[in-house]
Amino acid sequence: MKKFKYRGYDSNALEQRGTLEAENYSEAYAALNYQGVTVVSLEQTESNFAQIVENFLLKFKLGGQWRAVFFRELSVMLGVMTLHESLQTLANAAVDEASKKILSELLAAIEDGETFSAALKRREIIFGGDAIQSVEIGEASGNLQDVTARLSAQLERNWATEKKVRGAMYYPVFVLLAALVATIVLVNVTLPVFENFFAEFGGDLPLVTIIFLRGGKFLSEHWLLTLLGILLMFAAAVTAVVKVEAVKVFVDELKLKTKLLREVELRNFFGRLSFLLESGVTLDEALRLCAAATKNLSAKKILSEIKFAVEHGESFSALVGKKNFPPLYVGLLVTGEAGGELVTMLRQCESMADFEVEEILRSLPAKAEIFGTLLAGLIVATLVFAVMLPILDMTNLL
Repeated sequence: MKKFKYRGYDSNALEQRGTLEAENYSEAYAALNYQGVTVVSLEQTESNFAQIVENFLLKFKLGGQWRAVFFRELSVMLGVMTLHESLQTLANAAVDEASKKILSELLAAIEDGETFSAALKRREIIFGGDAIQSVEIGEASGNLQDVTARLSAQLERNWATEKKVRGAMYYPVFVLLAALVATIVLVNVTLPVFENFFAEFGGDLPLVTIIFLRGGKFLSEHWLLTLLGILLMFAAAVTAVVKVEAVKVFVDELKLKTKLLREVELRNFFGRLSFLLESGVTLDEALRLCAAATKNLSAKKILSEIKFAVEHGESFSALVGKKNFPPLYVGLLVTGEAGGELVTMLRQCESMADFEVEEILRSLPAKAEIFGTLLAGLIVATLVFAVMLPILDMTNLL
């Protein structure tokens, strides 16, 4: 997606400024026209390195739960205050510099006449494109309070999921680090003793021991070069995933084949679609907005194809079945569409997907522990093998 900076006027002849993301200029113009903005100027912009670093540091300081807390507090305040008053109250109550900076920027943008969604786009890396799009829908429908409340609930669920996944990964990571330390000690302290002994008596070390010794010596002598190589490979992999669309599509397809990530994607989709339909958005337009909101390119392609087919008169539930959605969800959607209760069934699908996510997360620590134990056993067995073989061969030399 490319970022564009625009200036124009709305139907009330009020000047509108801001940024938006689109695949090309045509899509950007179409998006602005849909929002009722008469475009005066539109140009593609590139984030400079300083802005990227600043946004990254701010996001790190704020933490992953900050967005959910912000939208939760905002939804409560919008029940009794205007948007300007709510942001002013939050900015005055902020205790850390990062929060105060972000909230002050939002308040200043609102005071300059920008829409709330346009103000959020200034820090899109922090707030996320899906959250900003939800706010746009809330502004257009005059239902911003409900949108922020629903958005905060979704962000809280996603944050809880991420936290549980990270917690489950601690054990395997610690096991791997312990094995790495043991390997370093073995290669640099224990195995050189066998090397000297076998050299003195004219024997040959076992192959696995030689591999450990030569590998350890290479890493000790060229650790800086090795570290640089690892960093370069990591940077190349990240760049390929971010910049090369074919690689990103491949990675996103793998994500959808992973049950946990697939259920999280489905949970967000069902929740977003049900809310859009409740807000009076047509089904084809709601599907377009859902496709634009997801970051998964494979899911975006599937939703775009469903939207296109719905526009040409095909049944939504039948299309979902053709796209290999889980059969249980398909059955609920068929029933809901046939009975005129599609929104109700979408909520039910969201609840079921949320239940599936919780069940997977509940069993994840045990699975991670088993994986960590097997990994530790494999590493320890290899190390013992590398030490025991020379000891057994020593009896033949003596």
